[in-house]
Order: sequence, then structure tokens, then C-alpha cells
Amino acid sequence: MLACRAVLTSADAWIDALGLAPNPEGGFYRLHHAGPPLAGAARPLITIIYYLVRADAPRARLHRSQADAIHYHHVGGELRLHTLDDAGAHEVHALGADAPQRVIAGGLWKAIELVSGPFALISEAVVPGWVPRDHERAGAALLAGLAPSSAAALAPFVGGAP
Repeated sequence: MLACRAVLTSADAWIDALGLAPNPEGGFYRLHHAGPPLAGAARPLITIIYYLVRADAPRARLHRSQADAIHYHHVGGELRLHTLDDAGAHEVHALGADAPQRVIAGGLWKAIELVSGPFALISEAVVPGWVPRDHERAGAALLAGLAPSSAAALAPFVGGAP
């Protein structure tokens, strides 16, 4: 991938080069790797995706999975990872050139926001691997009940278009 950085300078070039498709949570993605099945479970040991967000749609919706997610920044602008726990605590984590890796624990609500540049490309490794059955999307009602003090800040990450 390092050799590509000098040539690929736009979001569309990365989308084409990596074969990314629209993600239901916002942005673009492609499954890059699904590991072998986890012993005794109907899920892979690990899944890894490429994920790209760009300035014309700079957010990924608030969602959660039960597995840990490790995010790796590759190229482009800075991101904020918003997390929300079941007690309503909202935290913001940087992901970019100065903070190239971030772990988000399973069970936390998570949203992604592009804060600088025309796009950002990351990878996300999920351990144990991502499966649709443990994926949830947050809505306005969840925010109002769980995090009323953060509901206004997180409102752009729920419902509607990303």
C-alpha cells in the first residue's frame, strides 16, 4: 500500500483502487480479510475491512457491535471516533497522523467523523470477527434515554442520511 500513496490522492481514486462500496453506516468499505472460524462458534476469528469517509458525507452513524474494533489510519485527514457507553458517558478519540491506531471496546456505541481533509482511509480489525447478528444501529430515542446531555452533540450520527 505504501507505493500507492504517491499516486492515489483522491477519495475516488482510493474507492476505485480498493473496490470500495457504499457502507450502510456511511462512507465506503470492503471486506479485506475474514479469518478462519473461531473454535466452536459460527463467526470468524477476525475480520478486517477498509473504510473510507469523505467530506461530502463526513460521518458514520452511531452503531455498536459486541466485538472489539481496532482502527488503523492509513492516509488522509483526521477523524474523531465518538463512543458512548451504556451509562451515557460520551468520549471523543482522535484517529489520524498523530494517533494512527485506536481500540474501541466491544459493546460501546461508536460513530466516526471526518474533521479535516477531503477524505480519510482506515482499516478496522474486529476481534472476534464481525457478524450481522451482533450489530445494532442507534436512533434518536436511544440518545434521548441513554445520553440526554450528549444527545445534541450525537444527533448528527443517528437516523437519516449520514
